[in-house]
Amino acid sequence: MPLTAPKGLEGAEARVSLVDHEFQPQALKVALGTTLIFVNQGQHPHTVTDNLGRFDSGVLAPGTEFRRTFTEPGTYAIYCRIHPYMVFSLEVGE
Repeated sequence: MPLTAPKGLEGAEARVSLVDHEFQPQALKVALGTTLIFVNQGQHPHTVTDNLGRFDSGVLAPGTEFRRTFTEPGTYAIYCRIHPYMVFSLEVGE
């Protein structure tokens, strides 16, 4: 079951950690306009890549972050290009 970020907080931020070959949490629901901060807290490089090619973080070294504001509603399937078994599901509400 995905975690849910606070509703009605356009411009809100939510944090997603990349740790030891998994996204934490692995699923999240957010309001339109939310900025996600993906932080590589592991020991290996990772990417934050949309499976439809809408965005890609490039390689994130340990200790670095990638920010993305979601302005289009829908479901996003996100993965790491380096470790394709690392998956994250995002639902952006209207």
